[in-house]
Amino acid sequence: MKTEFKFNGKIVGDLYKNNDGIVNRNPTLEDINNALDLFASGEGVLYLIQNDVKGTTPYELTLYADKGKYLVMFSKRLPLAGNEDNEDNEDEVRTFMDRTRSRGMVDLQGDLWDNRIITEDFTKVRKAFNEFYLTGDIDRNLVE
Repeated sequence: MKTEFKFNGKIVGDLYKNNDGIVNRNPTLEDINNALDLFASGEGVLYLIQNDVKGTTPYELTLYADKGKYLVMFSKRLPLAGNEDNEDNEDEVRTFMDRTRSRGMVDLQGDLWDNRIITEDFTKVRKAFNEFYLTGDIDRNLVE
């Protein structure tokens, strides 16, 4: 039996080169894919964020795009005030992990990141965003 999930959140982004911002407080899957199209060849940061709702643990998906290199981070958001007792307060951050890539550090937007968590395959990025929007989670085989 498939649990029905309805995404409750927003998409926020910043394209650096054009100084364009994206804010959509009730995005559709089409809106998300249109925003992703801008980042496929652009540089910037895009967030897909679940709204804070008391009694739940909201998550967010972050894309850092820089010259055809992409870093995707799937993480828990900080607990809503007054909801701390019901939360598992351990940090959880999942990223792509490609152990076939060479070790070393890669400059992405001025920060150094492990080369194995960077991808140049934008279809993986799109899959992660679509899956998060549709299910509220991302397969652990895609992000560890």
